[in-house]
Amino acid sequence: MNWLKRNIPNAFTLGNLTLGVLGIYFLLTNPSQYADKIHYFVFIAALFDLLDGLVARLLKVQSPLGAQLDSLADLITFGVLPGFIYLNYTSAETFGFLVLLIPLCSAIRLGVFNLDDSQKTVFKGISTTAHGIFAATIPFLFHHTEGAFSQIFYGNTIALVALSWFFSFLLVSKLRMISFKFEGFGISTNWDRYLLILGSIALVAMFGLAGSPYIMLLYILLSTIGHFKSSAHS
Repeated sequence: MNWLKRNIPNAFTLGNLTLGVLGIYFLLTNPSQYADKIHYFVFIAALFDLLDGLVARLLKVQSPLGAQLDSLADLITFGVLPGFIYLNYTSAETFGFLVLLIPLCSAIRLGVFNLDDSQKTVFKGISTTAHGIFAATIPFLFHHTEGAFSQIFYGNTIALVALSWFFSFLLVSKLRMISFKFEGFGISTNWDRYLLILGSIALVAMFGLAGSPYIMLLYILLSTIGHFKSSAHS
């Protein structure tokens, strides 16, 4: 029973990893049928990623193995898979391969996070999970919406490479990014978190999944404001 208890969190982590691998497989073998459904794999994987740590803390079975498995699973699902999502919509014969900077920067970001004790309540750089969730919505946006995002990026290799490099920079930057690891619930210390939550709910209510670019813009904007506000007080 102790063995089973210790490995319940790892089961969620391996579920995350499995969904990432399946997402890559379906994207590479049958993109026309599965590309716009990749977000389902990533959304469920993100839920598993949340649950593995939560369950480990509740059961008091945190372990070094679990921490390593978590990072490896995150690299595949929220690092490698997003790289292939970008690649699927670029012209690989020209500059498309440049989008594969995403998995490399994701690996660096996860390695730094594992060694940095200062990221308990805020992130330095965007998390692989946040970017991975956004990237997973790109196929849906391209195939089911006609908004500004699709008009700018669909079929435009240069624009997609630029977008992937922008997020690659964010992954390894020192920009203070919002984390939902609360320490207390006061408004003065969590104003950015509450605004992001309320804004995201409003955007999803208005636009559904098509609101993902606006949510990402809001996330980056609020994080940037919080970063400079924090720097001014330090």
